[in-house]
Amino acid sequence: ILQWSLAEAQQNFWAWNLVKNKKPWSTSRQSPALYRTMLGTRVLRHAARRLTAARWFSLPSHDVVGLPALSPTMEQGTIAKWNVEEGAPFGAGDVICEIETDKATVDFEAQDDGVLAKYLQPAGAEVAVGAPIMVVVEEAADAGAFSDFEA
Repeated sequence: ILQWSLAEAQQNFWAWNLVKNKKPWSTSRQSPALYRTMLGTRVLRHAARRLTAARWFSLPSHDVVGLPALSPTMEQGTIAKWNVEEGAPFGAGDVICEIETDKATVDFEAQDDGVLAKYLQPAGAEVAVGAPIMVVVEEAADAGAFSDFEA
């Protein structure tokens, strides 16, 4: 992904500064070794940002859905049963899963059409309100891209 290795980046930086007749460090207090370390850290940080951006933007458009508060006092719930399989489409008003609260078992109904790409919590898992439970996409063809997705 990077076009230069760390050594090549340092070499090109030193060459550029020699052409410009400048010292490669800004003050006499900074040593060349310290500056090389700072440059290496900067190159590694840049590489990490590019890798993270490439992974994030390589996924199709999706929504990570958190566990909703199905009652005013609900703080956590247990997913009793998934009614929609991974990769299956659902419509507005369909019951996606059943959630057990401290007082009752409540149906979690879809508000819009979509495709359930991935369960992030298995049936029987106790989940805090707002914690991610599933990934939803618009097209069935996009669901396969989320087989290894973790929230």
